[in-house]
Amino acid sequence: MLNKIHTATFNSTMMTCAFLVAQMSPTYATTPDNNAKLDNLSQTACIKASGLISATASSPIRFSDKLLVEVRVIEGVWPQAHMNGAQARMLCLYNRKTKQAEVQEWPTQPKPAPTLKDVWWQAEDIDGKGIIDRSELTFMLGSDGKIGGKSGCNGYSASYEISNGQLKVTSPLIGTRMTCAPAIMIQEQVFWKMLQTTVAFTISPDGKLILQSADGTASRFNRK
Repeated sequence: MLNKIHTATFNSTMMTCAFLVAQMSPTYATTPDNNAKLDNLSQTACIKASGLISATASSPIRFSDKLLVEVRVIEGVWPQAHMNGAQARMLCLYNRKTKQAEVQEWPTQPKPAPTLKDVWWQAEDIDGKGIIDRSELTFMLGSDGKIGGKSGCNGYSASYEISNGQLKVTSPLIGTRMTCAPAIMIQEQVFWKMLQTTVAFTISPDGKLILQSADGTASRFNRK
């Protein structure tokens, strides 16, 4: 009889301990089975908290169940009209226990100013018109004050100056004397004239170099 009492007491104690452990174990702990659900919850919460238009979320960085935190990067478009559709980036912290998300703007590092000199520029169009396929119209502005490259058929070089956003070729272009197809030769003359009449330059937000000629036409170049 005594053994039966001890056994019953032991079983009761074990059941009580199991219940307490179950109560102490977080039901929000990550497991392979519920990671997909957690991903959906944290992504939805972070995107909603950001308030951005066309927002997308990065994959989460998931901390252990001691912290119960997930981190995501949210990117999208500012909804305010005065932001003119500017891109935005936010850092989102999501708490797996409370299911709450909090975001803070995460400014991107400003891009370094594009290098103008000592890099090759490839023509995209000349005087606002397209160029012949596979023709090579290039130039480099050297730190030595020399400009040179290929003009579709021949190589060329000259001297140049840059001052206050103005670019000027200061000597006649000197080139090789190869003969190519008539269309290439005509395009070459147009290219040379454009370089010799360039008066100003700008670099667009997407990194294109724009040369403006004295007659108001513009030619666009990409970094080669």
